[in-house]
Formats: sequence, structure tokens, C-alpha cells
Amino acid sequence: MVGNAIWPYDTQAVIQQKPHIKSTPACSQKVSIVIAARNNSAYLAETIESAFNQTIPCEVIYTDDCSFDDSINIARQYQNRGLILLESPCHTGVCETRNRGAEIARGDYLLFLDGDDILPLDYVKKHLEKMSPDTPFAYGGAEAFGDYSTLWNAPEWTDGRLWLRNFVNTSALWNRQAFETAGRWRNKINTMWDWDLALRGSRLGTPVRSNAVLRYRQHADSWSANIKTKYQQRQEILLPQMRQICSRLSIGSIISGRVADFFPQWISAISQSVNLINSPEPVELVLLDNTNNTSTLRKMRDEVSRYVNTFETIRILPHPTSITFSDEKERRDKTARFMAQACNRLRFEMRGDIHWLIEDDILVPLEAGVNLISNLTADWVPPNAVSGCYRNRHTESQYVGGLFDDHHIVNAFSDIGGETRVVDYCGTGCLMYWKDRTPRYWNSHYRNMPAHDWEWCSQLKSSDGVILMLPSVHCGHAKSSSEILY
Repeated sequence: MVGNAIWPYDTQAVIQQKPHIKSTPACSQKVSIVIAARNNSAYLAETIESAFNQTIPCEVIYTDDCSFDDSINIARQYQNRGLILLESPCHTGVCETRNRGAEIARGDYLLFLDGDDILPLDYVKKHLEKMSPDTPFAYGGAEAFGDYSTLWNAPEWTDGRLWLRNFVNTSALWNRQAFETAGRWRNKINTMWDWDLALRGSRLGTPVRSNAVLRYRQHADSWSANIKTKYQQRQEILLPQMRQICSRLSIGSIISGRVADFFPQWISAISQSVNLINSPEPVELVLLDNTNNTSTLRKMRDEVSRYVNTFETIRILPHPTSITFSDEKERRDKTARFMAQACNRLRFEMRGDIHWLIEDDILVPLEAGVNLISNLTADWVPPNAVSGCYRNRHTESQYVGGLFDDHHIVNAFSDIGGETRVVDYCGTGCLMYWKDRTPRYWNSHYRNMPAHDWEWCSQLKSSDGVILMLPSVHCGHAKSSSEILY
């Protein structure tokens, strides 16, 4: 939330206050085009003309970032056509310059345009036709022209995987309230501003792709050209940085009450690990209470109240499922079904981009969060999931994790060594993963064997997903509140 902005827009409240006013179709609502630039006098007139020449009339704002060329004089020539001109006495950067233009814009929709790019005649119309009241923004492709030519097609949203890399250009069309709620433009690593904004905005609803194609000018003085030539080698650093800056972490667990006295130690370790991450985005904690014990629930609530400064929200949700069985096979089957159902509920309840499952008998080390999230966001294509290491309570010589052989038999590790390893499966004791790059549903059985974790990992592997196991995150496994297995 920024100021009093609320997303999505509460149309029912408006109807109740003003029942005689009908909702206005999206195509008739006002669009503000905000041109933000510095020293683009060679191209600025063509850019402004393209904004005024849209098939749908738009408010056009030019906000100048302390240019020392002829940009201001060129912009003034368009004031008689309705151009709104904002000048700045000092250089503040592109994000602040765009935000200044947005502050005075009167449109229900905002479109940002760099001072050297060009909008085709029907650019706004094509974007606007795709918008609905709950769409945060519409995006499209871009056609490079100038020093070189190429076409960047934008994928459909469901195929895009924005967390891998950006495909939303600066000139997306934003619902005004979504833009405000997302937090406007911000400058965190002095580049990738459009990716940063798109990631934040995509949490507010499902963006849509249109057929609009931006004409994206390429020339030696452009920021993108300089970034490409001077900082190409830094992309493997910048991509993980942006993922870490933008991603929101949700931590989830099923509290069974089996080791109730272990809970204070358990949540203290998690809190310390989260604090060490020092995430710029809020972190939430979601606990499913399966204890069926009011006294234990009361103690749990008292304990979590100590960590309100660590987590933005702490939710304890009743999950009073009980399991009855007559033999070991039935117990294992019902337990697997319960775990799959509980993991599905956690996936629904957890609102973050990254989910971290921590079982209630796992003690995470202090550096667990930092190591897991650093590995999950790294490289050009980050892994889908990462796991900590912990021993099996029932077979202490083995770790919970390993490989499938050619006959789909599970081979657990007895030694994990010191290097990060790609694994076929792991447990849910300490598992961190991308919500949108992992299987949507947890099933209870792997090839008729009761193992919700093996089945989830098998689904991920079958879609060419990657799971890493980190020896640097060596967790304890509580056999009791006083006996921890390492």
C-alpha cells in the first residue's frame, strides 16, 4: 500500500455510495503517458509526437531530469497541444523522474515512455483492450531499431516465468491503483527498474499480454546500450540480486504436537535465521495447528507473540485432522495422505513468491535462510528448489534425500560430503522452492508407495526441474525435545 491506495479497487463500495452512476468501460477511461528523459533532444520530438498521435486521446506529460541539451525547449513547443511539462533543478534519476510525472497524472491508467522510444499509433488501444478492472498491467513485445534491429516477442503470462528474467518493458500499461499499491518505481541496484516493478505488480493479479509492440530505439548513448557493453559480465550478479530484493518469503509448517516442548527452540532458530536474511520484503509465518490440544495452542500463541518484529504476519490456522489405523501399512498410507493434503493447504495459504517448509521437529542452523535463498536465486537459470540436510529418525545412518535409480528405486544418501549436489528427491523437513516453478499439487503416493515428498520431487524431475541439496544447511532432527540427531 502507498498512501491510501487499495488494490483491487473496491467497486462495491463505490456502487453503494453512488448507486446512480454506472461503471465506465475501460476503453473510455483516461490514459496518461508519462515521458521521462534526460538529454534526449535528438529524439524527443518524435517520441512526443507518437504519444499525441495515439488513436485513443491521452494526457501527455513530459518530466525532465535536469537536461542540459535542448530538451526543454523542444518540449515547450508542444505545450499548446496540451503537453504538461515538469522541470527538475537537479538530476534525480529515472525512477524519481517517472514518479514525479505519475504524481500529477490524472489518468486511470499510466504508461511510461522513454524519451528516445516511439509508440505505434494503436499502441495504447491494443493494451487498453486487454485490461479488466482486476488486471494490474498489460505488456507486449518490443522492436529494436536504430543501430540494430530485432524483435523481442513477449510470452503469454502463464509461459513467461518472470522470476527467471524480465520480459516486461518500461512501456507496459498500468492500472493506476496497482502502480501505487505495488510501490511505484524504485531504484535498488541502479538498473532493471522495469523488472523490479513488474515483479511487485504481478502479486496483485494476473498481468495480460497484448499485441502492442514498442519501437525501442538503439543508439550508442542509450542506457541499455551502455549496460549491455559495460556490464554484460555482471548479469549473473545482477539477476540474483534483483530476485533476492523483490522476492517475498513465506515459511510454513504443520505443528503436530509430537514434540510440543521443542517448539520454543524451533521457532527461535527460525527467527534468528530469518533475521540474518535481512530481507527488504516482509516475511510471513503460516502454521497449521494439528495438535488438537487447547493448552498446546495457547502456549504456541504465547511463544510466537515474541517474534512479531521478525514476521510481518504470523497465522496459526486450525487443522484438526486425526488419523486412526489398525496396522502399520494403514498408518503410513493415511499419514502420506494427511501430509499431502496439509502441504496443499499450506501452498494455498502461503502468499510469498518463495516457500520454505520446515517440519516441526527440524532445527535449522543460523545460516540456513541465507544459504538456501542465495542458492535458490543464483545463476542465469536458478534451481527450482533447494533443501537442507538432516538425518532420518528411523534409519539414522541415512539422510532424507538421494537419487532414483533406473527402476525408480529410492537410494538415500549415507554421506552427503561437502559439495552442493543435484538430487532426485528430498524431504519436506527443510525445503525452499519457487512457488511458480514447482508442481502445483502435492500427491500422497509415489508409485503406490506412501511418500508425498518423493512424489512431489518426482513430478518436478519429470518436468526437468532441479533440486539442490546443501551440506552447508545441516539441520538437527529432534527425536525428543532434548535429543537432537545430527
